[in-house]
Amino acid sequence: MQLPSDVTAFASRSFPAPEQGVALSALAAARLHDGTEPDARMLRCALVGSRGSLDTLRVLIGMLAVDWRDVIMCGEYELQGNDTVRVRDLSKPLSAEV
Repeated sequence: MQLPSDVTAFASRSFPAPEQGVALSALAAARLHDGTEPDARMLRCALVGSRGSLDTLRVLIGMLAVDWRDVIMCGEYELQGNDTVRVRDLSKPLSAEV
């Protein structure tokens, strides 16, 4: 799968040089439960939700194959007190501030 340029750039900023290729390969190989490719929003959510951890990225990519909505929660939402609040919209390209 061809990764969006913002995903590639964000991965380069988020992972140490030796892990960047592995992270990008894992994102490119990601699949949903029905074998289809995840859309850009889902990839962005997995990437942001990983917070620069290759192990966490692998877990989130695996979660895409089970229920992609959980990955959206990891990337776009945060717990604030007792509430889960949407803090970012990853249907739009990633910026350096995320």
